[in-house]
Amino acid sequence: MKDNVRDFRVYKGNGKTSAVFMPRFIRDVRTPNSERYLIVMGEDFELIGTLDLHIMDIIQATLVIIPDVEQDTLELLVGLIKMELLAPLDLDIEYFNIFKGVSDYITLDEEDFFDEDDDD
Repeated sequence: MKDNVRDFRVYKGNGKTSAVFMPRFIRDVRTPNSERYLIVMGEDFELIGTLDLHIMDIIQATLVIIPDVEQDTLELLVGLIKMELLAPLDLDIEYFNIFKGVSDYITLDEEDFFDEDDDD
C-alpha cells in the first residue's frame, strides 16, 4: 500500500551551510476526482499551505499558501508540484490559481509554468 507521505528530502549541506528542508506534500484527502495536499516545510515541518487538485479530463489546481512565503520558495513549490504531482497525470491544465493568504490572487497561464519545452 502506498504511503500518503512522500519521503522527506534533506540537503545536508557541505558542512559550511546548514541543512535545507525541501517542501513536502502530504495527501490529506482523496476522492475519485480530487486530491488535497498539505504542504510542510522546514526542520519542524511547518504547515505553509494546501494544494487542491480537481482531476477529470483536465486538471484544475488551487494552491493556498501563507502570506510570508518568499517568491523563490513559491517558484520552488510550483516546480515541485509540476514535477511530482501534475506531470505524472499527463493531462492538460485548465487553471492553476495561487492564493497568498486571502488577499493576493495570482493566476498562472499554462505557458508560465507548464511549457513542455521547459525541463525543470
